[in-house]
Amino acid sequence: MQPPGDGGAAAARPVQRRHLVEEGPPQAGDLICGQCGVGNVPSRKYCRRCGSSLADAPVVPRPPWWRRLLPRRPRRTHAAGERPRRPRQWRLPRFVLPVVVLLALAGTGYLFRTELLGVVDAVRDRISDPQQFHAVAVTASSARPGHEPGLAVDGTTDKYWAPATAGPGEFLEAGFPGPVRLLDLVVRPGASPVAETFLQQGRPSGLLLTATTADGRTVTRTVRLADVPGQQRFHFAVSDVVRLRLTVQGGYGTADGRPPALAEVEFFKRP
Repeated sequence: MQPPGDGGAAAARPVQRRHLVEEGPPQAGDLICGQCGVGNVPSRKYCRRCGSSLADAPVVPRPPWWRRLLPRRPRRTHAAGERPRRPRQWRLPRFVLPVVVLLALAGTGYLFRTELLGVVDAVRDRISDPQQFHAVAVTASSARPGHEPGLAVDGTTDKYWAPATAGPGEFLEAGFPGPVRLLDLVVRPGASPVAETFLQQGRPSGLLLTATTADGRTVTRTVRLADVPGQQRFHFAVSDVVRLRLTVQGGYGTADGRPPALAEVEFFKRP
């Protein structure tokens, strides 16, 4: 053991380590040192870290007004050896997407409900077999003696309805027992299916079909008739029909005053 004060090696002194304090970002108005880049308060002449002159140091500008109104949250610092926690990610619940899709489909269906109902009716019309039904009441604008309106729906083709005049505008109207989905209309023009008798009377060349629904709405369509004996079928699909009017638009063989005749009219609905 060596006495104190001899020329031996002196006992090692403990080394004091300076803990570096993490500094925040420079604030508005601070002087930025050109040597070490640390921020200094405006009253300093020399850098607080490296001692360099701050005579030509740039000043940190003030942030814009919108950033001052919404200040940024300070970054969280972590001690040595501490592992930063990953921010929790928000995930959309699984049930939200199906609900949004269903709501979007429901909204679209509501906006286009009329068009969708029309498509459904058209599909049902194509796959159904039209069923004949009969009118419960038949009226007309006028009729020649012996050719009353009911003869146009009596189920025979050798009797016919004929208006009192040969001019256009005369009509035959049929009332139905209740609202029906009208699909087709069969018209047998003239006085008879026999060609010789057919040509002895005027024949309608066009008809204006006017369907009246249960809520008072009307749907119209104009059809052209060929000048031949026998049945002629027309597709006229309308829902909730309670009445159907056939208005004569013109005629064949009516120049000599012979009114256009309708031998038979048949109605067909969706079952």
